Amino acid sequence: MTWRLIKNKQNNAAMNMAIDESMLLTQRTGCYPTLRVYDWLKPAFSFGYFQRISEEVDVSACDTHGIELVRRMTGGGTVIHGWDVTYTIIVPHGSGMFPTDISGAYCAISDCLINGFQRIGIDVGYQIEKPIAGDAPNICLTNPAQYDTLLNGKKIAGVSQRRNQTGALYQGYIALDLPTIDVLALASRHANFAHVAAEQSTAINQSRPVPICRKQLEDAIAVGFEETLAVKLVTGELFPQEIDTAESLAQTKYGSAEWNYRR
Repeated sequence: MTWRLIKNKQNNAAMNMAIDESMLLTQRTGCYPTLRVYDWLKPAFSFGYFQRISEEVDVSACDTHGIELVRRMTGGGTVIHGWDVTYTIIVPHGSGMFPTDISGAYCAISDCLINGFQRIGIDVGYQIEKPIAGDAPNICLTNPAQYDTLLNGKKIAGVSQRRNQTGALYQGYIALDLPTIDVLALASRHANFAHVAAEQSTAINQSRPVPICRKQLEDAIAVGFEETLAVKLVTGELFPQEIDTAESLAQTKYGSAEWNYRR
């Protein structure tokens, strides 16, 4: 089975989310399983579908510091972007190439990541049990969920999902470096969150004598997906239809206050 591998250049937050939805929408007219890896033009916080951005962060302070804010179509908590490698997986329903249940899909994704990490000498595992819910800030970096990838017992990768009638979309991130303290402080309204995050979170390059570059990580993850899922990744581009749809969604949806700050 052949998958598309798309490596996008940096985009703003609205466009990154719009591209993901546009790829999911193309499953209505064809079967285009895709792994997309991408970066962010500016530091950004993305928020889960059920979060209220204005309750999670100080919007004015984020704007002052040049941090973009966008609400995802997937669930989960706040993700800090700009220091991570972000990826999206699109899988059409009925393809037989991916687990159909959520837990099975998350486990498969974690297996792919672990395979890729091991190729570049990163010894990781994953969260086996479902963590007990608490009152901690809803920040992905400090809240491991079942099957999230762990390094030295701390979360370095997470994933969330959304499904429609034609396919499933999985949005994930890998913590390559840790955000700066000033950015961590803006990621939550909870007092002292920056210090809590610094203690409870980690990143691949945090304790490495020789840092791993983005390209090394992206290449290793691609191989991890190929080997684990027994698929062939072929580098491609977005279809014209996907680009047109994404540009429209970026303006009318993900760049709009109505979507991002809904009540």
